[in-house]
Amino acid sequence: MVAAHDSAPVPAMTAFQSADPLAVCEAAARAAGRVLQDWVGRFGVSSKGPRDLVTEADFAAQREVRRLVLGAFPAHGFVGEEAEPGAGQPASGQAGHAGSGTRWIVDPLDGTTNYVHGFPAYCVSIALAVDDAIEVGAIFDPVRGECFTARRGGGAFLDGRPIRVPAVAALEDAIVAVSFPPQVAAESAAVADFLAVVPRAHSIRRTGSTAINLAYVACGRLHAFWARRIACWDAAAGLLIAREAGATVEPFAAPGSEVPLDDPAFIVTSTPPLMAELRATLGAGRQAGLPAAACSGRDGRAGCGI
Repeated sequence: MVAAHDSAPVPAMTAFQSADPLAVCEAAARAAGRVLQDWVGRFGVSSKGPRDLVTEADFAAQREVRRLVLGAFPAHGFVGEEAEPGAGQPASGQAGHAGSGTRWIVDPLDGTTNYVHGFPAYCVSIALAVDDAIEVGAIFDPVRGECFTARRGGGAFLDGRPIRVPAVAALEDAIVAVSFPPQVAAESAAVADFLAVVPRAHSIRRTGSTAINLAYVACGRLHAFWARRIACWDAAAGLLIAREAGATVEPFAAPGSEVPLDDPAFIVTSTPPLMAELRATLGAGRQAGLPAAACSGRDGRAGCGI
């Protein structure tokens, strides 16, 4: 996948002059969600790679987000999942794919395969980041009409109500989400992780949407989630929302440090004791040195986890 990644200004929108970035973020997420629902039943589908779909709705929703956020903040950069013609930017998983400086990081449709097949688990994910610091984020689920938001240092919210993670400390009590790349080989580390966790967790879920998984950890519907291989636009807003809801958030391979947006593989749990147990179960430290092909698909592509 090649990202749309630019900072070209668009005409300013008077309504958003001097606006709060979080208010613009939420408004853009909700507007893009309306675009997605408007396209239901009439979109065309193409493929970016094996088992990696894109629709006209992805592009239309991203155009709406770009119009709104750059209309309010024309000096900001923009990193979107769907490529603009001639963008020539690094693909997901490659150095530089997350951009730098002050920019909006956007997945206009996280869960495209679900959307295509009418499976009701997809969303819009938008974050504003300054280098690796995520400042605000919004995840909007247009099916349930739920909007998760957060501001760095300001807590996390679901439709304006504060949310906090529950005090689930043991893996045997935890509902855990799993992520796989589009093409996962039977011998891959991702499958080994899954098989290690299955007999120890209360239960396992795979929704097909990284952003929804992270939002659900934040509000307590899930208690843990990990991804070995993921793109910045899938994870940026959700990592902030989960952290602001009190979740323990760490890079997959390096406990106790910040998750870099250019390589945002992560483990997220409700509590530190659950993090310690899940990390030990995954054997993240032992597996950190695996080559990229072992963590991605059959062909070694740095596919996004879902």
